[in-house]
Amino acid sequence: MQHDATLDAISWQQRGIRALENGRHAEAEGYFSKAVTLADSALSWLGLAMSQIDLKRNDAAVKSLQRAQKLSPQSGVINHLLASLEGRNPERAPAVFVNWLFNNRAASFDTHLSRLAYRGPEMLQQLAINAGWAADASRRIVDLGCGTGLSGVPFRPYASRLDGVDMVPGMLQQAQRRGIYDALQQSELHAALETMGSDAYDVAIAADTLIYVGKLDGLFVELDRVLASNGSILFTTELGATGSGYTLLPTGRYSHAEDYLLACAGDRFRLEDRVDGCIRVEDGRMTAGCAYRFTKV
Repeated sequence: MQHDATLDAISWQQRGIRALENGRHAEAEGYFSKAVTLADSALSWLGLAMSQIDLKRNDAAVKSLQRAQKLSPQSGVINHLLASLEGRNPERAPAVFVNWLFNNRAASFDTHLSRLAYRGPEMLQQLAINAGWAADASRRIVDLGCGTGLSGVPFRPYASRLDGVDMVPGMLQQAQRRGIYDALQQSELHAALETMGSDAYDVAIAADTLIYVGKLDGLFVELDRVLASNGSILFTTELGATGSGYTLLPTGRYSHAEDYLLACAGDRFRLEDRVDGCIRVEDGRMTAGCAYRFTKV
């Protein structure tokens, strides 16, 4: 019987995926390199690119992604990562990219964030503490991009009602199990806001959500309508944007300059508070971030 190299390629590919998931980037690069020599697969080239991005070998990653794109030209995942490395700046990450990034890892995501020393919800809670909010269950709160519900946990004591929105089914399943939300909605962020009534909430929180959205002006417009008088937006961002706009980073995430946030807020919201800190630690490198509280004027 003739030997089928494709089976070997799949085996190397699977080993590469496991190595990536466990943070063994150099090992993953070796596995995916073997896979692509045996079978010209878009998925293997994508895996090779992901390991090269993690190793900060961006020039090599671009070449891998370009090969993957030729094999799968319509892939939103490949196109978004390639845009991030080629210096392009699309308005937001495509839904397929966000789902690909989070859906399969939802069950273990809290453990993953613990390894990264993730502080997004803690930084948002600090804003509430700084504002002197009482944990008196008096506020209607919506958690935008709620994920597994980690961001909602510190805000449940403040909420008369706590609703969550996320586009990733696996994440919403984990959030449901947490049992802290009054309602959960599977939807893209902008589409969800459009369905909400005027003055529906007092507070909107977004931990590690806007890092997958570049252009934010329309978001502020919708939040102005959705939030009641004196309502607040609490959200995290990453540092790294150049100039006064937003920048798609090689990680596939966005950073936002503070001047850009102020421009998007316009005369609708005023900046009340900012908390700076390390939002996560990836491969021993700290990711600097900010948590902001804007209040409706």
